[in-house]
Amino acid sequence: MMIRKIFLLVGLTLVAFSSYGQDEREFLDNRILYTKYYIADFFNDTTKWAWEADVVYRRQSELGQSDFWSEPLRISIRPWIAYQFTKLTRVSLNPIGMFYSAPRFPQESDLDRPFERELRTTLQINNYVYYGRFNFTHRLRFESRWRGIDNEEGATHNWRVRYRMRTRIPLNTDYFYTNNTYYISQYSEIHVEFGRDYGTNYFSQNRNYIGLGYRFWEWTRLELGYIYQLNTRGNNRQIDVSRGPMFYLFIDILSKNKRRYNYSF
Repeated sequence: MMIRKIFLLVGLTLVAFSSYGQDEREFLDNRILYTKYYIADFFNDTTKWAWEADVVYRRQSELGQSDFWSEPLRISIRPWIAYQFTKLTRVSLNPIGMFYSAPRFPQESDLDRPFERELRTTLQINNYVYYGRFNFTHRLRFESRWRGIDNEEGATHNWRVRYRMRTRIPLNTDYFYTNNTYYISQYSEIHVEFGRDYGTNYFSQNRNYIGLGYRFWEWTRLELGYIYQLNTRGNNRQIDVSRGPMFYLFIDILSKNKRRYNYSF
């Protein structure tokens, strides 16, 4: 069943982007640096309710340059409340998240595009699956986005659905949640957007990541990897190809509770 799901995801991604090889498509190269910092814990030792918070910080190159630290790209802050329904399934809600984003800068005309502030509400479902030492995570996100909240004409609203499948493979142990574990992390994620105020680039984004991680203190993990991302612009002709290093820091304090190891992020 899992293998069929993997091939289905890859097949859908290839079909959706198969037309990108046509001559009328223009690929815009952009170098990026993505970082994410995440902390989470249960409210107490007996409840299934938990809190989470994440901060995302991103930089980018300008006008086809390779310096991925040259210009700002995004900063966001999101608080979450979560409920652990089963040992392997968690549902999280971010009531309001604040995002401050720059346009991507692969071409000169992008320099005149304004920064954008956005408010976002997100419902997230995580489901874990194990096959031997392999740890798979299916993540589904439903987002309600209010973009351009500072615009004189008012914010625009649209919806987005995101699906991500992540694989984590321990290298020096047999269990991902063992302390002092080195592991490989890989994921692919697709984004579909729609709504009255949205354009026609519905299949808006595809992200692919691979990295190496290390778990220490039992409840803290670091990851360093490489991300390759495709963003379709509103004209459905230009595609931003963003690529570069990505750094993760996870402080999942809830992993300190041995009974709840599988609740870790």
